[in-house]
Amino acid sequence: MTSDSPHTVIVNFTTDADTHSDALEKIGAYVASFLSQQPGFIESWLHEGVDSTGIVHYARWRTEDDFKAAGEKAKVHPDLPGLMVYKPSGKGYRVWKSY
Repeated sequence: MTSDSPHTVIVNFTTDADTHSDALEKIGAYVASFLSQQPGFIESWLHEGVDSTGIVHYARWRTEDDFKAAGEKAKVHPDLPGLMVYKPSGKGYRVWKSY
């Protein structure tokens, strides 16, 4: 694949039956109102575990630099402390090959 392929970020959030619904609402609102409005954001999907625990946010960005710029802004976003309770763990990916 070429280096101009979108930058993909996958973030896992830890939830349990008691926190799952609230986490979905909070994470979804954050993505809709903040992340999706950032330069370079292409699209994203919010997945919930079929057992109503665990959430995965899969996002595509134009470039890794666009994602990093959004990440810098996110450090001071007022919703960030409330999202950190779900122990987000993220990693960036690039396409190696598509089928």
